[in-house]
Amino acid sequence: MTVTAGAPARTAYRLTVNGAPVEVVAPGTRRLLDVLRRDLGLTGTKEGCGEGECGACSVLLDGVLVDSCLVPLCQADGHSVRTVEALGRAAPGREPTADDLDPLQGAFLEAGAVQCGMCIPGMVLAGHAFLDGGAAPTDAAIREAIAGNLCRCTGYTKIIDAIASAAGGGLITRAHGGLPAGDDLLAGGRPAAWPPLRPREPVEVASLEPEAARAHSLDEALGLVADGWRPIAGGTDLMVALATGALRPGERFVDLDGIGALRGIHCDGDTLVVGALATYTHLRRSPVVAAALPVLAEVAASVGAAQVQNRGTVGGNIANASPAGDLLPVVLATDAQLVARSVRGERTLPAAAFFTGYRRTALAADELLVAVRFPLPAGREVRYRKVGTRRAQAISKVVLAVSWRRADASGAWSDVRVAYGSVAPVPIRAPRAEAVLEGAVPSPDLAGRAAAAAEADVRPIDDVRSTAEYRRAVSGRILRRIVLDAIER
Repeated sequence: MTVTAGAPARTAYRLTVNGAPVEVVAPGTRRLLDVLRRDLGLTGTKEGCGEGECGACSVLLDGVLVDSCLVPLCQADGHSVRTVEALGRAAPGREPTADDLDPLQGAFLEAGAVQCGMCIPGMVLAGHAFLDGGAAPTDAAIREAIAGNLCRCTGYTKIIDAIASAAGGGLITRAHGGLPAGDDLLAGGRPAAWPPLRPREPVEVASLEPEAARAHSLDEALGLVADGWRPIAGGTDLMVALATGALRPGERFVDLDGIGALRGIHCDGDTLVVGALATYTHLRRSPVVAAALPVLAEVAASVGAAQVQNRGTVGGNIANASPAGDLLPVVLATDAQLVARSVRGERTLPAAAFFTGYRRTALAADELLVAVRFPLPAGREVRYRKVGTRRAQAISKVVLAVSWRRADASGAWSDVRVAYGSVAPVPIRAPRAEAVLEGAVPSPDLAGRAAAAAEADVRPIDDVRSTAEYRRAVSGRILRRIVLDAIER
């Protein structure tokens, strides 16, 4: 199938959708969600928030759960997409019956978990992704697996029951992403509730998305960046800005997704090196991270939910330079070094000098952040706290990282670093609090004095997420809690 979407049509992208080969001619930054719904007519994938927060647009990309509103078409090129329409199977020429349902669909019906229909397709696919992963179907694990999927009807209990029931009955096929595979939906068989994807005349859609070029090597990407092209990686912020028209007209984008060399995680002597394209899921699953700097996995688990963690990158979080960026206080508290590269060469920037203003960094216009180097001094401990509206999918109101070493047998702290996010235009160190803690032995009195000092260090504002007063009070309280916890250890 060839579908032409809008004008100007720039590139032909070839992907597999529900087993069928599809060619879409469109700008590379066109959302996969729009390709599925508008260009291919697969309206089982819903649009809710358009920001990667509700999960209504969830699909499986090569078996990985993603929000299709955050995936540019260029990053689906050459890959396999599965939507809710691929579930279940009925013979051609007859109406589907309950026997044709996918087992998880059947479990949803039996448990009474089917609500209004807006959120259920994404919920079902999130359930499939979870069950295919082989994790034990505990209540907590299922809740985490669907944390990126909001149910407007608030039917979570029945949804959790349905997923647990499907897992307990061993109903889910583990191969091929848990979905039907091997049958081309263009040629026989059809989904239980939807017609098959079929050839059609080219679809013309008003499509004004910017151009995108796929870089197949770092050198190729650097050349395009030097020529004014803007990098795009996980797209968890940039795709939202594109959809809302918040970017400058005429911008061109270079897709970094295919540069595998930037995804590595390894130790280089006493330094942990994390590639800029490593995702939060990579951090959570990396045995190297678990052994060398486990706080990174803890931070990654607090970012969004599975769909965002599967897409968002370390480099994107840092280079985006949002003061609410969850990784940024850890970068500051560990004295990380940020490796930048351009066609002119490579340089290393200390984290303390990297964030120069609100969403501004010390990167030159032609530079890419390619890696983060975390020093691993002997005996260092690092603690992290995030305060948001809820446990998952929350932008931080306050985020804190603290690191220290025990100076001697007395337990006194040395080399103390206290770093905050969401309390100033940039992520900041808290020098007053550090001075109180440096050389001191943790005690309740010390915890109180450090908290008071931290409240003097931060510079919060009132905004739609919180008030300055609340942020200041919380900044002190969570530092106090970290110091008190250190006494108990």
